[in-house]
Amino acid sequence: MKRLGTVQDDIKSNAAHLAIAAVDDGEVRIHLERYVPLLRLNDEPLWVTTNRPEFERALGRRIGASVGGAYVYHPKRQCHLILINLARIDRAKRRAVELVVTEELVHMRDWIDGDRRRHARHGHDRIAVRVSELTGATLEEIRECLLPVRRRNVRYLYRCPGCQQTIERKRQGIWSCARCSPRFDRRYIFVLERDFKRETMPEESGDQNRSELSPA
Repeated sequence: MKRLGTVQDDIKSNAAHLAIAAVDDGEVRIHLERYVPLLRLNDEPLWVTTNRPEFERALGRRIGASVGGAYVYHPKRQCHLILINLARIDRAKRRAVELVVTEELVHMRDWIDGDRRRHARHGHDRIAVRVSELTGATLEEIRECLLPVRRRNVRYLYRCPGCQQTIERKRQGIWSCARCSPRFDRRYIFVLERDFKRETMPEESGDQNRSELSPA
């Protein structure tokens, strides 16, 4: 893995075939070597990591710990960023790493081709079908390649006003949607939709309509 101090230079200069050589996990590297040429991505500026904190530093913001992989095109750096989050992949399943790698490369190919649509439903949409066609895996294998998420008790449900993605949080805060903008953007600040704790409490007079969203 490259040191953080070299990340910016790498992002500016590495074509995909060079980025693959820098990946520290052998299995991830093997699948990149196979699917990057199949998807005609060899000469695209690319940076790949298996380290989520390092990906977050390169991106300039945090991402959810539960994701198996992530793809973002960074317009300022003019580079494609990919995370393969090995901590979330069920490596007991033989093809799990391959399927996550392929999925993120399909997202990259779509971006290059001008298709900016997101998942309709992970493992059930057009992306899953394309991954299945490329790898020969079943849709069931694609849906089961990640480790189960341990659900924490959450209180708040927020929704992005742009893409309508929802996120659950244990505390209140202000976040903007990474799907709609790779950097913080007030146009895509998540809006509080539900407070699960208040919904289960007896009604009190006076402040039922008070907003639960923290002020900017």
